[in-house]
Amino acid sequence: MSERSTVKDLLADAKDHSELMVDLAHAAIFFGDDDIAAEVVRLREDMSRIVLELREISILAARSPEDAEAMAGVLQMAAAMDKIADAAEDIARVVLKDLGVPPELRDDLRHAEEVVTRVRIRDENSLEGKTLEEAELPTETGMWVIAIRRDVSWIFGPGGDTVLQSGDVIFAQGPEEGVDLLRELAGAPRRNLREPAPRLITGLDRAVDLLVEMKNASEVAVGLAYSAVLFRDKGLAAE
Repeated sequence: MSERSTVKDLLADAKDHSELMVDLAHAAIFFGDDDIAAEVVRLREDMSRIVLELREISILAARSPEDAEAMAGVLQMAAAMDKIADAAEDIARVVLKDLGVPPELRDDLRHAEEVVTRVRIRDENSLEGKTLEEAELPTETGMWVIAIRRDVSWIFGPGGDTVLQSGDVIFAQGPEEGVDLLRELAGAPRRNLREPAPRLITGLDRAVDLLVEMKNASEVAVGLAYSAVLFRDKGLAAE
């Protein structure tokens, strides 16, 4: 992990972690993937250290009542981000503990315009040594790389000059049909996803629809919250 020394850097890091955690937690449910769920837990551990350091810096910076008042908002944001991370971890542990997810939920999530996936670059691949710009993944697969884990280090929002290495764990977002295309380029096998079976509308279907609606609303709410802080926009905050 990179050294963190400013509140601004810590807040940006916490934002990147919490947003990726939310995306991966839902992806873990969609794919029923223990590896993706484990990444959420790994991010949660990292997030705990970030929030702790953020609180320590905020306390040390408060040398007067005025300073304390100025840092109150930062501490409130840290607490909120911590809750987002907790919620994402709770979702991921549904998969890790094999608590059971209705297949109807996975089928409905499959209709989402975009999904987030995880793939490790294996020994026999077509990506190693290429920059993201050279790999042209959005053109080849429709997937955009949103983060890379290299051992224990994270690269959030990697640029086009980022060189891919064997062993890199790529996190990408895009249409569901692009997942297997990305996996092939990374040297990973295709996934075996069952086709959804036709079914009658039941009480479970209505519950599933509500869960999908809650998922979509939570993702939008997190994005709007961070944008409201970034742009100091009360209109976005009200949304």
